[in-house]
Amino acid sequence: MKKSILLLGGFLLTTTATAQYKVEVDLGQYPVKEAYLYETNGSKEVIAQRQKAANGKITFNYPKNYAGMMKLYFPESNEAFNFITENQDVKVKLGSNNGKISSIDYQDEPNRILAVVQDQQRKKEQILPVLVQMVSFYNSDTDFGRAIRKEIDALNTTAAPDLSRYPFLNFYTNNYSKYAGKDQSLTREDFIKFFANSNSYLERSAIMRPALMNYLSLSSEENMTQDIDKLLDAVSLESPRGQTILSELIDIFDMYGMDTYKDQYLAKANSLTCTINDRLASTIRSNKNVALGSVLPNYTFNRAYNTKAKSIYDVKANKKLIMFWASICSHCEAELPKIMENYKALKAAGTEVIGLSLDSDAVRFAERAQMLPWINDSELKGWNSSVSELYNVRATPTYLILDANNKIIDKPRNFAQALAFLQK
Repeated sequence: MKKSILLLGGFLLTTTATAQYKVEVDLGQYPVKEAYLYETNGSKEVIAQRQKAANGKITFNYPKNYAGMMKLYFPESNEAFNFITENQDVKVKLGSNNGKISSIDYQDEPNRILAVVQDQQRKKEQILPVLVQMVSFYNSDTDFGRAIRKEIDALNTTAAPDLSRYPFLNFYTNNYSKYAGKDQSLTREDFIKFFANSNSYLERSAIMRPALMNYLSLSSEENMTQDIDKLLDAVSLESPRGQTILSELIDIFDMYGMDTYKDQYLAKANSLTCTINDRLASTIRSNKNVALGSVLPNYTFNRAYNTKAKSIYDVKANKKLIMFWASICSHCEAELPKIMENYKALKAAGTEVIGLSLDSDAVRFAERAQMLPWINDSELKGWNSSVSELYNVRATPTYLILDANNKIIDKPRNFAQALAFLQK
């Protein structure tokens, strides 16, 4: 299971001070008591505020100048939705069914426009090609044939809305499909200019990560380092933009198992002597936490199965095999039977298995964890779980092997490698 999205711990505000603008959510019958508001920083989401519900609403008084993508997360239901702000009030009304969000009604103009634009884009990308293929099979003098042609004409002639009053929305709609989409006409130089010349909306738009991946896809293996260095030179590693891009690249290399590039550019990050921004500092820190030879930071269990221990450190064993997994991860499900077959022998040899799940569904996690004989725990927050950032987890399954003193002694890629190491 690849993560799409990654939590970065930030400064938590619960202030009710005078706001620059408000984010107001009418909950209707949605049975939640609190919500978290996130800003966007590249591909990461940073907690900005937490607020409790009152009189059927949750209102965030936002004190800063911020225009960009935001997210609301409801921990009790483990649901979230994204929206934009133009540094002005945002109003949303939720519909719910059986305790889950069933509808989102954006009541401020920028988000209403964005919803319309995204709907038009989806129809053009997904429905229009199908209609074009179908139209030749139906005569134009039939009702269905006329209806298809009418819809094709409508999709081809839809006028773009006036976005002149909404600069972030204008930036987002003009650049997302171009740089984060499938525009085959773009060159490496086009991407470099985009990264170097865009204003701060780039960091707040969620465009950076997919655009970087598209840039990398234009490089050959022989020219990869040269092309990456050319980009980093253009954005300058002494700038916040350059450091955020370096952080994103390290995460991409980590996620896709490109260890040579990850090590190369993590070393570059560690060698910087200038002031480091929070984003890059977090990447450096989370990688140090799981470096070979490091003592793994402790983790306190929330709802652990098959143990009375309160934390990883409380588990006493000669070795500990830590597995980050999720019940919805097909690769994890393929590994679990292999662990089951070998668990008794591993346990007898002094190895304990500790599963840390990135599940979000309490019922599904419980059903799976009850079937497994080793320790399992989960915060039930999906990729918003603290272990994701603390232990630099970019995909599941991920494995770590600890000695009796919780020092990391191996980082196998799969259970077969873990078993080979443990049986030495």
